[in-house]
Amino acid sequence: MQNVLLQPEKGIFMDSVTSTNSVIKSREFPHGTWIVAKEQTAGRGRKDRTWEVFGEESLIFSGKIGLENFDGGPGLSLFIGTAVCKAILSVYPELTREIKIKWPNDLYRGSKKIAGILIETEVEGSSATLIVGIGMNLYGKRESIPAHLADADYLNTNPNRAGKKNEIIEKLIPFLNEAILLWKDAEGRKKELILLNELLLWKGQSVSYTEDGQLRTGVLEGLNENGSLILKTPSGIKLDFMDSPEDFRSLN
Repeated sequence: MQNVLLQPEKGIFMDSVTSTNSVIKSREFPHGTWIVAKEQTAGRGRKDRTWEVFGEESLIFSGKIGLENFDGGPGLSLFIGTAVCKAILSVYPELTREIKIKWPNDLYRGSKKIAGILIETEVEGSSATLIVGIGMNLYGKRESIPAHLADADYLNTNPNRAGKKNEIIEKLIPFLNEAILLWKDAEGRKKELILLNELLLWKGQSVSYTEDGQLRTGVLEGLNENGSLILKTPSGIKLDFMDSPEDFRSLN
């Protein structure tokens, strides 16, 4: 298999699906295809959690990428996160100071979640199929946010700046392809990790998490060369996390 990145002309727009990630896995859709749905009835996040998008305008997206010489390196969801950030900020540059990546796979505007990323990998020999799912709340009124999603927000709440969905999709495709190529290249990873550290939510802040039923605290120092999260404990010990700690949150 050769590398097959997302093709701008291979977009498919659907009204309602169970999950765009589940649908695009079908052999009916070749590598390079991407799907955008108006609605999904069984959206999924990491660890099989449910994922909801809402508002007057949302983005429900999945892309199918084929990679050769796949080594399963870490940090892919972070690189996809930078691609989504780049697409957002190319359309909404006024949000430059507000858009951040919450390690490892969420995007925040300020202190509220606006998007989630789910990557699923199917490996066959040295080749792999990547399913890249992105769900984003693009536009709506804050009073319409469901009560059980009080930690969520919209990318944009200004009606004069609404209607940018197609523009974001147009920007997103090349940025996703760029992210994949950077992630596969050792030097590219190093350069992109500099940007990731700049975009990292809560960097330099005190955070808490639960471990073995105990509340722990530390200072989020950033990401290491593998994309792992680095926390410094009150005793000065540095911890690396490959996966998100339970109940991970800011204390500031």
